[in-house]
Amino acid sequence: MTTLTTEPQTQPDEPTEPTRSATDPSTEPTPQKPRPTMRTEPPTPKLRTPSAWRIVTGREISVKIRDRGFLLSTLATLAVILGAVGLQFYIASTTGKITVAAVAPASAELAKQAETLAGQADQDIEITLRKESSEDAVRAAVRSGDVDAGLLNTPAGWQLLGDTDTDSTAATWLGAAVQANALEANATAAGTSMAELAEGATLQHSLLSPDETPETVVRMATYFFGFLFYLAAVLLGVSLATSIVEEKQNRVVEIIASSIRVRDLLIGKIVGSTTLALAQMVAFTAAAAIGLVAAGHEETFGQVTAGLGWFLVYYVVGIAVLACVFAAAGAIATRTEDIQSTTTPVNAIVAVVFVAGITASGAAQSILSFAPLTSTITMPARIIAGDTAWWEPAASLLISLAAAALVVLGAERVYRRALMQTGRKLSFRQALKLAD
Repeated sequence: MTTLTTEPQTQPDEPTEPTRSATDPSTEPTPQKPRPTMRTEPPTPKLRTPSAWRIVTGREISVKIRDRGFLLSTLATLAVILGAVGLQFYIASTTGKITVAAVAPASAELAKQAETLAGQADQDIEITLRKESSEDAVRAAVRSGDVDAGLLNTPAGWQLLGDTDTDSTAATWLGAAVQANALEANATAAGTSMAELAEGATLQHSLLSPDETPETVVRMATYFFGFLFYLAAVLLGVSLATSIVEEKQNRVVEIIASSIRVRDLLIGKIVGSTTLALAQMVAFTAAAAIGLVAAGHEETFGQVTAGLGWFLVYYVVGIAVLACVFAAAGAIATRTEDIQSTTTPVNAIVAVVFVAGITASGAAQSILSFAPLTSTITMPARIIAGDTAWWEPAASLLISLAAAALVVLGAERVYRRALMQTGRKLSFRQALKLAD
């Protein structure tokens, strides 16, 4: 009988710890090193100190003053103003100065008499007589443009020659001298005198409001205020909206918004842009003032000084409001190509303000001088004209400040809600419906 025996299977050798006696010091448990604990650092809080918006303001100013477009636009505007002043110098230096070609010896006496008559009418003219050898030489000088006019004494009387048109200064005062000579000759032939003949023929001029600013000065100042306000608003708006869109495209705004509040970012941009716009305006008005004084119009400069000061005050309020609205227009755009469509409504408002401000008169001007934005142009013009009571500028400024507060709050809400939206272009209404 065969007996099957089963041997126990052997397990692989496993390391066994040696037995140690209780007195063996090696039997004490080995102390384990404490495991390092993971600490979660709290997130860095956003900068909420009052210096946050100041940092943004300094950055905005430093970037702008190095921007080629900003510098070129400023220099171009200054060149236009200085060019206008130079043109005024040129016109003032040439107005009333004419050169006349003549043959007859009596032409010199006629020219002197024309200057005397102009001086009696408070007109400063200077007639330079150029003697020619013949009538044909006079005609040749007129055709070549060497002289402004030609004067011939023909059997039918004195004749004034022009090339393509008649010189108005020569026609007015040489014509007056010819008429005076003819009247004097006719009076002598009739046995009377020029004094008796001209009795009652003098027109007296009287001003009912000599202390008020002339209408031409008021109109010139109105155009100046309107042009500068419109130009500054458009240049500021395009530049500010473009910079905001570029920051959105480059994701720079996300980095900035992780450190400071979006509201502080907007405040810094508005303050920086408004400061630069004010500096531009001060430079423009200073150039215009220097031009007025240099051209000998000190009286005109004194007449517009008060209105110019009020214009700068209104300008700061108006340009700050428009900067905030343009910033909101830039925030709702996602690409640079969207800027034109998002800023079109704001540019349309600026254009309406410009046209209404420079064309309004009478009651319409008085009403618009209390309306926000249009008061930037119309109220300083009324101050220059002396057409305001003492309380009207202050009341109009308070209305502008109240309206500015409402507009800034709405624009700030649009800016805050749309700045981080990079998916698609938004409208102002869609941005207002977004959650913070």
